[in-house]
Amino acid sequence: MNAVKALPTGETPRDGRAVVIYGVKVEGPWKYSKFSVQLAEYDLAKQNITGNCFQFNRTEAFVAPEPGELKYFAFEVPAGYYVYSPFHLSRLSGDFLAFEVPSGRSVYIGDFVFEKNGLVSLHREPIAEKNGIETNWPSLKRRISLAKVLAVKPPFIFICTP
Repeated sequence: MNAVKALPTGETPRDGRAVVIYGVKVEGPWKYSKFSVQLAEYDLAKQNITGNCFQFNRTEAFVAPEPGELKYFAFEVPAGYYVYSPFHLSRLSGDFLAFEVPSGRSVYIGDFVFEKNGLVSLHREPIAEKNGIETNWPSLKRRISLAKVLAVKPPFIFICTP
């Protein structure tokens, strides 16, 4: 089960729900059928992702594996912290960050770019420069802020067995 819901283009989030927005782009060769970015809910006290085989809150954004344009995604999520998921095949370059997602707020995480070197980089510019977000979700236009970040320990995956 996953309490995260994709927010389709043009839709307005339900009152009081937190919203996460980020971009995904492929610049380097990706040898699988789709490239994805998943953000997993993170527990600061335990310094690990939350969830298990039955309940796991996460966003999932998919794009074509060929180099292409930046595409934005929005999700209604439970408030809390989110991290680049440890379940990825591609590693995130730089420090491991937890993104704060306050209740009732809309936050922009940044743009995840799969680079030619095989790593994923995170680009975080001011939200005012992201007109694709305003076009896709006009109801969020004035309510989006850049997510606050904390450096955290990299999380571990959980393993599900029959």
